Amino acid sequence: MASIVITTHSRPLLLEAALRSCLAHATRRGLDFEVVVADNSPDGHAAAVLARLDPQVPLRAVPCSPPNISVARNAGLRAARAPLVAFLDDDQEVEPGWLDALVDTLERTGADAVLGAVRPLLPSGVDPAPWDPESRQFSRLSPMPEGAPVIAGGPSRTRDFVVGAGNSLWRAATCFTEPEPFDLGYGACGGEDLELFLRLERAGRRFAWCPYAVALEKVPASRFALRYALLRAYSGGQVFAALSRRHGGGGTTLRGAAQFLAMGLLALLLWPFPDARGRFGRAALAAAAGLGKLTWWRRVALYHAEAVQRARAA
Repeated sequence: MASIVITTHSRPLLLEAALRSCLAHATRRGLDFEVVVADNSPDGHAAAVLARLDPQVPLRAVPCSPPNISVARNAGLRAARAPLVAFLDDDQEVEPGWLDALVDTLERTGADAVLGAVRPLLPSGVDPAPWDPESRQFSRLSPMPEGAPVIAGGPSRTRDFVVGAGNSLWRAATCFTEPEPFDLGYGACGGEDLELFLRLERAGRRFAWCPYAVALEKVPASRFALRYALLRAYSGGQVFAALSRRHGGGGTTLRGAAQFLAMGLLALLLWPFPDARGRFGRAALAAAAGLGKLTWWRRVALYHAEAVQRARAA
């Protein structure tokens, strides 16, 4: 049996679509599972969403506060009853047989956690950003074969791969041995899942790749604006530097300074040329990430900023 934990914050329509997708498509062969919604919304909207559904599996909502993704993930874990725990975000929908594929890879590899593929769904009429034509910042795709090891940190870490909890399956007995596995200190800025991966990796836990377990992630149009991308890159640089210092890495400050100066200068040189918008954007994002590495101790509350942005748009 598996527990599917879906974390949500003030996105009832997305949550309903995620739940309907999960209930309809999670398994083709009748695996036993339950769904736990960790409702981190101030208004507790999940209860009303669940009331509109007619599930054939156990389904319940767990209110949790304050708004913090680590609070939500930990609350979902406490409510989960199965030895295997899968995580989905409320903006993700799964393709048929998603849970089957995750379980199969976990059993074949003997890994402690398995990460599935994430493909972005762009809004109608919205083109990818010129600095990211394949929308890689919103995806987790890799040519690695099924069952390939995923290394979260260190010199041998898996390159060009987003390590995160969204669309993943874990062995509770080996991965969630602490009362609050997800660090609350990273619950507003992001990186709480990577921090746990790094901590588990240092304890000898192993992770594997499952390309056949696909989640489709709905990306709002606001995330394709350069302003948002710069904030996300800056926050990502901060989190990377903070986690590197925490888990034995070094040199991020010097590398961040060099990255900020070199990429910032390149961005300034490219700015006047309209036909170089893609190269300009990539240079600007790299500069923002470098600046984030220099200011790692005052991390931006990225998730809270996104929530404010959604509220203003509504």
